[in-house]
Amino acid sequence: MTEPNTFWIVVASSFALMAIFAIFWFVTFRVRRRWENHRAETVGQWAAAGVKFLRGPAGGQFGGLESVSVTRTIRGIGFVALTDKDLRVTRSMPPATWIITYKQIKGVMMQQSFMGKLSNKNPFIVVRFTQDGVMDKLGFLVNDTEAWAKQLAKLAGVTMKDER
Repeated sequence: MTEPNTFWIVVASSFALMAIFAIFWFVTFRVRRRWENHRAETVGQWAAAGVKFLRGPAGGQFGGLESVSVTRTIRGIGFVALTDKDLRVTRSMPPATWIITYKQIKGVMMQQSFMGKLSNKNPFIVVRFTQDGVMDKLGFLVNDTEAWAKQLAKLAGVTMKDER
């Protein structure tokens, strides 16, 4: 009596593992496809338009926009690029793009946290800028944070503050 039960347990376990694998593959495929579409819609269009990249575009994480507030912030992965004229930060879901000219930038800071989110590995790069006469802050994460922050501050003609 034990052997048939063991057989059905093995069969059921096999089907369960196959179902889990299929779901994992489906989710991974969808995320990758969404990421590739986002890259084509943003970075691909910028390159086709002749945008001159000085650093990036690199994968990054959008950390929030202060004017939106902490409770309504939608963070997410996207791309970050420094061009000859501006900083570009994207978020893939929901899709959004922020283009901030260097003239708008009033300060660049490196902070361990931004808008309630703590980053243990790399600090946030927080950009203080004006848009339509209103001061705002945008934060993002990217590898090689210090090099990005220094180059951004240099291009914007502001000082970079390390507030870690």
